Amino acid sequence: MHNVKLETELHVITPNEPGILGRVLGTLANSRVNLKALKAQSVKDNGVFLLLTSDNKKAETCLKALGYKVTTNEVVTVLIDDRSGAGAEIGALLGNAVIDIDYCYGSSAGMGKALLVFKTSNNKKALETLR
Repeated sequence: MHNVKLETELHVITPNEPGILGRVLGTLANSRVNLKALKAQSVKDNGVFLLLTSDNKKAETCLKALGYKVTTNEVVTVLIDDRSGAGAEIGALLGNAVIDIDYCYGSSAGMGKALLVFKTSNNKKALETLR
């Protein structure tokens, strides 16, 4: 049905300070690590990044070298058509399967496809539901 995968995202904790987004993304760029999806926010004194990359091991090594805390999470990714209602269909499928969504973020360049990233209460069941 959909292009669905179990993948690993990086969960990166940094100081919350001006320029931190450029520093994190610049570090990845200088290491030739491509970014597939990104969620970034500030939580009190910390910057919190969720990163889906082309090379997690290289990204993790580079970011840890800067003193940032890096852990990993298993997530479900879904490549969907970039059209109105496509995300709603995925949400309905997960809801009907009684799968709680811990969080979701996405990426689209408006070129026909969008990538949604989900951390759920049951990633394996979500994977099966969306296939």
